[in-house]
Amino acid sequence: MELDTFDHRILALLQRDADLSNAALADRIGLSPSACLRRVARLKQHGVIRRIVAVVDPAQVAHGLSAIVTVEFVRHGAAHRQEFMARVRAEASITQCYLVTGDISCVLIAHLRDMDAYLALAERLFEQDANVAAFYTHIVMQTIKHEPGVRL
Repeated sequence: MELDTFDHRILALLQRDADLSNAALADRIGLSPSACLRRVARLKQHGVIRRIVAVVDPAQVAHGLSAIVTVEFVRHGAAHRQEFMARVRAEASITQCYLVTGDISCVLIAHLRDMDAYLALAERLFEQDANVAAFYTHIVMQTIKHEPGVRL
């Protein structure tokens, strides 16, 4: 899908504030409300806008422990990865998972209530999986920058 200047402006504004009304969005980019609405619908239909979400502070909802976990697999075949990824998708505390290149196999971001909740997750997801060769956990001390979205 080809994106023009109006599409880029719509995306930039919605990434900063997805709560903008269609009228306000149209006014800011210089289109009629109906044209703006059609463009947003088209961006959604083509999967450019995957979903509209609220960004919640984990600490404000009793999930004060954030962890970055790197995982090394024993076997890297698709079947082995798919089993692990299915379990990752089922874990509500894991908010991001990336398969990566290099010495490690994947990187996970988790937001948990406390260390006991993390230890239970580690036992369930990593320690009981014969395909996990090793995992390394980094507890987040302070978030310096967290900007969801794509720079346009």
